Amino acid sequence: MTTRLLALLMLLHPAPQTAPAAPAAPEHATIAVATIADRARGLTRQDGFLPYYWDARKGQFLLEISRFGEEFLYGAGLAGGAGLLEASLDRGQSGALGVCRFERSGPRVLLVQLQTTQMSGADDPERARAVAESFPISVRASMPVEAEEGGRVLVDATAFLLADSQVLPILRASRVGDWKQDVARSAIHFDRTGAFPRNTEIEAVQTFVCDNPPPAVAAVLPDGHTMSLRAHHSFWKMPEPGFRTRIFDPRVGIISVRRVDHAARFTEPIEKYLTTRWRLQKKDPSAAVSEPVQPIVYYLDRAIPEPERTAIRQAALWWNHAFEEAGFRNAFVLKDLPEGATFLDARYSGIEWINRAERAWSVGDIQVDPRTGEILHGVARIDSHRRRTTARMWRNLQPPERGRACLAGDAPDLAFLAAGDPDAGEEKLVLERLAYLSAHEVGHTLGLEHNWAATTFGWGSVMDYLAPHIEERNGALDLSDAYPRDIGSYDRLAIAWAYTAEEDPARLDAIIRAAYAKGIVYPLESDPRWAEYDWGPDPVRWLATTQAVRRVILDHFGAGQLQRGEWVSSLQERFNLAYLYHRFGIQAAQQFVGGQFQTGAVAGDGQTPVAWVPAAKQKEALDLLLAALEPENLDIPDRILAALVPEPSGTAPTRERFASDAGPAFDRLTAARTLAALIVDPLLDSERAARLSLASGPDALTLDAALGRLVQSTWGARADGSERLAGLRRVAQRETLDAMMDLAARAETAPEVRAVVFARLERLRSELRARTPADPAAAAHVRQAVRDLSDFLEKPETRKPRARRIEAPPGRPIG
Repeated sequence: MTTRLLALLMLLHPAPQTAPAAPAAPEHATIAVATIADRARGLTRQDGFLPYYWDARKGQFLLEISRFGEEFLYGAGLAGGAGLLEASLDRGQSGALGVCRFERSGPRVLLVQLQTTQMSGADDPERARAVAESFPISVRASMPVEAEEGGRVLVDATAFLLADSQVLPILRASRVGDWKQDVARSAIHFDRTGAFPRNTEIEAVQTFVCDNPPPAVAAVLPDGHTMSLRAHHSFWKMPEPGFRTRIFDPRVGIISVRRVDHAARFTEPIEKYLTTRWRLQKKDPSAAVSEPVQPIVYYLDRAIPEPERTAIRQAALWWNHAFEEAGFRNAFVLKDLPEGATFLDARYSGIEWINRAERAWSVGDIQVDPRTGEILHGVARIDSHRRRTTARMWRNLQPPERGRACLAGDAPDLAFLAAGDPDAGEEKLVLERLAYLSAHEVGHTLGLEHNWAATTFGWGSVMDYLAPHIEERNGALDLSDAYPRDIGSYDRLAIAWAYTAEEDPARLDAIIRAAYAKGIVYPLESDPRWAEYDWGPDPVRWLATTQAVRRVILDHFGAGQLQRGEWVSSLQERFNLAYLYHRFGIQAAQQFVGGQFQTGAVAGDGQTPVAWVPAAKQKEALDLLLAALEPENLDIPDRILAALVPEPSGTAPTRERFASDAGPAFDRLTAARTLAALIVDPLLDSERAARLSLASGPDALTLDAALGRLVQSTWGARADGSERLAGLRRVAQRETLDAMMDLAARAETAPEVRAVVFARLERLRSELRARTPADPAAAAHVRQAVRDLSDFLEKPETRKPRARRIEAPPGRPIG
């Protein structure tokens, strides 16, 4: 294995040749165009990597091109965003970089993007040519020549710069209306257009129109149907040679670049994955810890307010703790963004502040050299709205009538709450969450993927998705360890492996083995430990923890938490965070039912590639899920229902509010159906059912056994304490029945699964036919179930759609 990896490293260390060099351009016949001196008379030349002129009279943006056939990097992004949740169109959003060159073709110049995924690693021009001619290139633009002189040409790039290449595909994929670009209302934008020695940056306002956009989209548009966004074009000089590529290792979560080497021997993998990382070199290669030749320099958006700015700055610098362990002192430097600068300018990587209409994702974007995996530019975009979700969660934790009282006041780092400074407690939680989030997104821009299994070994990684770690202790809520205060052990592993100056594959392997021996791991995303917003070594038990915390939150929840003058309707914005507090505990437990531990094992490393979750753990997870489905856990107290009033007339609705079958009246049955669906539907996923059908052995949790326990838990004959609870049990029963019929009817369901489900449904129909409930509501419910079962079992191919499904309010992202 070591020899093989070394061979791959030797192959990939030189900057790979993506295609044969462009042949010398043929002599072009003299074309009757002006000289550059004549055409540019009266215009100002902006000198830089790609010089340009602006002809305001004709509305033409003229690029000066002289280095035909010379490769450079081109990418497009957005300088002005849409502020939407429905479509990812954010301020500062950047696109992938492509290796491009200009080619002259008679009276036009082509902007050609070259093939970089399909390549030849052989030092043989003919083999490289064969690969290049076997796969397509992309002609991104064809620009008319306006003038030429002495090997230089001026081209009219206006149409290319104004034409959209990114917004309409996103809008169409998001299904938010039939949008079209109106080029007549698009124009060059000069505030952040400029030419510099290594890059040229050009912005344009691009306008899009839609007659009937969805209400949520129309709400952010000044006229309700026109969206004008600022697009940004970047032309970058190719990076200097000398960057050393590193082969990707599946045991560490580093973002990778895929390359297909068609010159590889048939005994070797044709696919080669390269690690993405910044170029870091020691000033003193002989020192164990050295300053870098050039640090990774980031900038802070000038729009970030205080105290958030300080929290973000401090958290971003946590990464220096890992870099120092990897051998670099002060590798990561954070400065304030110069006034007027933009993060879409290649010279400025950093942390950007994003505003959206409602809570949405923060993002860590990188732009890399697609030939080598070298990170050239990174921007962590921090969503400002997420603070408000954290604040709502905090308010849900407050005891009634003491809306700003102390929680776990005896906890060492929350002792200040006992002094009666409630705003400080709320702010502290918000800032701790924001700090972790900032470290997370900066981690992405350093090349790290997620590790959603890291809370199984403490605060293992800020690259996990972290909910606040809250525990119920003797009826009180303990937030003393709500969020991490530094990067984790896995983060140090990832940085050490990706950035160490060590190149010996055996030494790199030893870094991973040493960490794994301490329980610091990175399983596959399909491993059940890979769970978001959980905490602790046992994700299944996390459901029990969240159930206990949820009970306290619901005991507290209500109008008594409001301050004088607050709108009572604001409780609707917070209630889903209380009622569905355990939704990620539910999700974590579901993953263990039919789950299989899966690792990115490498031959000889001692890992077990796959192993089924023990049957006892699967049954424990199922028991906890069925307990969450009990009527008492679906119920909502009347004192809460009495306070759940809709938003005031004339105000905008919020997606945080539960939808209701009863219209403006909050419907506890609709909420219960929503929760029951979150529990049951993923349990009866086709792939999970197929995995359960593979189980064997006397103690195994088979598909039939799992369905039997689900049916018995919901439809088993029992007397509930009240009609209220009986009605909630009927909600769970109906959800179970519909989910089973859906599973049997899906085209992708395996035949073995379908057979087991049909057998269970036939048995259930026989049992229900024998029931004669005295209660009219229960009797009607059973009769309807029998009718639906009979229709389905007789003609399953004509399965009627189930009743209209009301989706739960958003869960991800939280905090």
